[in-house]
Amino acid sequence: MDRKEFIKTCGFACLGGATLAVLLESCAGTNYFAQTSYANNKITIRKSEFFRITKDKTIQRKHVLVRHDKFSYPICVYKLGGENYSALLMQCTHKGCELQAQGDFLICPCHGSEFNNHGVVQNPPAEQDLQTFKISTDNENIYIYL
Repeated sequence: MDRKEFIKTCGFACLGGATLAVLLESCAGTNYFAQTSYANNKITIRKSEFFRITKDKTIQRKHVLVRHDKFSYPICVYKLGGENYSALLMQCTHKGCELQAQGDFLICPCHGSEFNNHGVVQNPPAEQDLQTFKISTDNENIYIYL
């Protein structure tokens, strides 16, 4: 390879690397951590956390994530439809890895276990369902009981 070809190849590689970095950074923000409050051993989430309002439209989120000091892992809260929600600890029951929310599934990046949005194992090696939390709602809020 001559010098001109080498410089051209390096230039394309740098440009491609910069483009890839921008694309990967835009994918990193797909999970939304909801604003919450905590009192009387329950987490409160406003139902409005499931909506993202832009200039042109309102987009409904399938799930939001919640952090609490009591747990090392986040809690994933799924809107199942109507007033039905599920709250799942995002810790794989196989080896304890943190799960990743992928649409209506939680997937373990360590060994490939999959759980549905109710926390039920769909794909091994995990054999136990996820830890779930009791939920109640009112007109404006969702309550997760710890």
